Amino acid sequence: MSGNRRRRVWSYLFFPTGSVLLLALLAFALVSVLALRRTAYRQTEENLRQFSYAVTHFLDAYPVLTDSRELQKFCANFGAEPDFRITIIGPDGRVEADSNAEPAAMENHMDRPEVAEALQNREAYVIRYSTTLGKRFVYFAKPYRGYVVRLAVAIEYVDMGSRQILLVIAFAAALIMLLALVVSSLVSTRLVGPLRRLGDTAAEYARGRLDAELDPTGYPEEFTRLAQAYSAMAAALREKMDALDGQNRETEAILASMSDALVVLDRKRRVVRVNAAAESLFGMDSSDARGMPLIQFVRNTEIVDFAAGNGGESERIVELRTAERDGGRWLLARWSDVGADGGILLMLHDITRLKRLERIRKDFVANVSHELKTPVTSIQGFIETLKDGALEDPVTSRRFLDIMEQQSARLTAIIGDLLTISRLEQEGASEIAKEPTSVETLFAEAVNLCAEEARKKRTGIETECPPGLTWNLNGGLIEQALVNLVQNAVKYSPEGARVRVSAEAVTADSGGSGALLITVSDNGPGIPERYQERIFERFYRIDKGRSRDQGGTGLGLSIVRHIALAHGGTVSLESAEGRGSAFTVTLPAGQPDGNLL
Repeated sequence: MSGNRRRRVWSYLFFPTGSVLLLALLAFALVSVLALRRTAYRQTEENLRQFSYAVTHFLDAYPVLTDSRELQKFCANFGAEPDFRITIIGPDGRVEADSNAEPAAMENHMDRPEVAEALQNREAYVIRYSTTLGKRFVYFAKPYRGYVVRLAVAIEYVDMGSRQILLVIAFAAALIMLLALVVSSLVSTRLVGPLRRLGDTAAEYARGRLDAELDPTGYPEEFTRLAQAYSAMAAALREKMDALDGQNRETEAILASMSDALVVLDRKRRVVRVNAAAESLFGMDSSDARGMPLIQFVRNTEIVDFAAGNGGESERIVELRTAERDGGRWLLARWSDVGADGGILLMLHDITRLKRLERIRKDFVANVSHELKTPVTSIQGFIETLKDGALEDPVTSRRFLDIMEQQSARLTAIIGDLLTISRLEQEGASEIAKEPTSVETLFAEAVNLCAEEARKKRTGIETECPPGLTWNLNGGLIEQALVNLVQNAVKYSPEGARVRVSAEAVTADSGGSGALLITVSDNGPGIPERYQERIFERFYRIDKGRSRDQGGTGLGLSIVRHIALAHGGTVSLESAEGRGSAFTVTLPAGQPDGNLL
């Protein structure tokens, strides 16, 4: 892991700069040492030359140089220093005197380079190792009266001064290096500081905080321009993000308000996004559905097969089975490509209502045709029979005319009920006339209209209404609805049954204006659950033969439902087989023209 650790910018700036400075100082020190040594050697050569003049000047006092003892004493006096040496060599190379060794013990110096050069009557300067003393010397030899005067100084003595100067140079170099490193560190820090702030600001931008401030004051010009570019980029991104955010909100609002279910799928047919309608349709939250296979989300193989493109269709009607009593829903499925990665947009339009309306329309056409055809055929048949001779028989013709009268009355009732439903559908809740009406009076009038039929079946009708209760409604329509409900209760209940009509004014929990509940209940045979969903459809009868024999048109409950809808309300049924039925009409208050008592 350490080999992959990233270095900081400071190290990239500091260490290369320090390394270059160190190498430069080392090179400077090396060149200085070499130049110093060269200078020291030249200075030593010059010093030895100058000293040789002094030596030869004193030798001039010796007219004869053959007195080895005097010469040895002379060399000993001049070469008293241990690192300085004077040697006098004869023309044959034999050492006559030496300040640091016994001449007799020394070998012939004819082969020494400085001696050989001096015997050629030339001055010589040589640095070499002395076998006599076992150390390196700087030699200077010059000819003198046929002899050779050689001066030498130990190289250590020469280097001693160089080393002292070298120490001074090294100290100065170290000081310069330290100062250079400090300056390099300060410069590096100065450069790294703006970069770090730029990096921190970029990190804030990456986290979505595009309003993070970046003050370029005190930055170098290049960093100032970079900081300004950062700020301009953040401003542009802010503008684009705001625009995208606005577009996303608009898109979310559009998707949320759409009644059609939308499902966005990737190329693997996994859920990417769904709208609120799809959540409601399939009973799953969008966060849970994201990334889920389509089959797991919709639980319908026909939709999955359609989304997979099997069959090459771009539109298909599919049935979505549910646990509802109506058996499920019908969906019009469409899909279209989104993007270039193979994803699709699956749109599911709920056409269940259209399917149901189509079924109701077909049933209505069939039922109305049948209901109208029966009395018309009957009347037509009796007319033909009368024309064929039955008219001459008073009893038979009277009976036929009575039947024709009944059938024409039935035909008139059917047409009247159909016209009532049509008028209610056209007018709606905003068109019907409403006024404050006494509910207790409505109950009395409705019960009075049904009293004769109830008497024949020995059925008792009870009413329960708070005294003085009035409500803003259309009295004629509500009376008609009450009469239909009470007549049905009397017709389909056994003799001696009890029918109860009650009213209750309720107030909404949130302080609203409330609603009026009108309930007509009986203790008759009840309505099986499988029939309750369709009981309010036109011409729908549970027992068609019995209903028709009792004179019903099959439109009574449908009229009740339309009257409730025209008032902006609803009608509901609570019934259990063998336990009676209770129909409740709920009328909202609307404008509170009435009062609640």
